[in-house]
Amino acid sequence: MANGTSEEIYADIKANNFKKLNLSMMGGDKWTKVCFLGPYNEMSENALGFNWQVSEHTDVLKSDVLNVIVFATESEVIEYVLHSRNKGDFWQLSGECFNRENAKFIKGSGGDFVRPKA
Repeated sequence: MANGTSEEIYADIKANNFKKLNLSMMGGDKWTKVCFLGPYNEMSENALGFNWQVSEHTDVLKSDVLNVIVFATESEVIEYVLHSRNKGDFWQLSGECFNRENAKFIKGSGGDFVRPKA
């Protein structure tokens, strides 16, 4: 189920003692924003700002065990990653996008990843 980028994400989380994650160096060099879609969130078009339906590419969002992490530009998906929640959970970020410069996250008090406080 895991792909190379998912494994790279988990390796970065492990290397940082499960406390932080920097996605800005992952997913290739063409993307400008990263978006998170947690379980049961099929509103990918709303998050991305263009027509791309996650349900046309995968049905994993009907499950509790995976997040979809989407690397995109303002008009197209560059890569999407099926990422196991037990290797880094992003459910609190579901439906949100972050530009590449802000693609850094920390582990929140509940154990899932959140945006760092400014």
